[in-house]
Amino acid sequence: MIDWISTKVAMSLAALLLLAGSVSFFLAQQNEARHDALQSIADRAAAYLDEVSRSPGELATSISLGPGGTLELPALAAGEAYVLTLYRSYVVAGFEGERAFAAIDTPIHMWQPRAGSYTAAQVADLDTRHPSLTLESGGTVSGTAILSRRSLVIDGTPTLETFAFP
Repeated sequence: MIDWISTKVAMSLAALLLLAGSVSFFLAQQNEARHDALQSIADRAAAYLDEVSRSPGELATSISLGPGGTLELPALAAGEAYVLTLYRSYVVAGFEGERAFAAIDTPIHMWQPRAGSYTAAQVADLDTRHPSLTLESGGTVSGTAILSRRSLVIDGTPTLETFAFP
């Protein structure tokens, strides 16, 4: 009788361990799929920003989370709404504590330039006051940003700069 009970207990423990291992495997696969979806979004956004920054002349385009932009990123990542944040030299896509990062080769500005000349100090001040731009997916209106490659005169020297703004 005791042998029968100990055999049943051992088999029950083995079944629980097998179940726990299976659940852990599927949760790990789900987390990996979520991260891969976010990484793909971050990589695509950074590649597009780099493409705009490589333009030899002025241009205006847009990026959107969902329909409506020149570059349309998915409205959902792994079935979830997400946030895309643009910084001067990198992009972050994320939700619920999960984040994916992608570097931008050429730093960008997160403010809308006005016509006229700037000093390097003014540009640095505007960059400090506008450190990032956040777009949110999943709402009734998709998150959209204007991307612009513009010629500016900074300290008397004409230069092409890339901007992202709402």
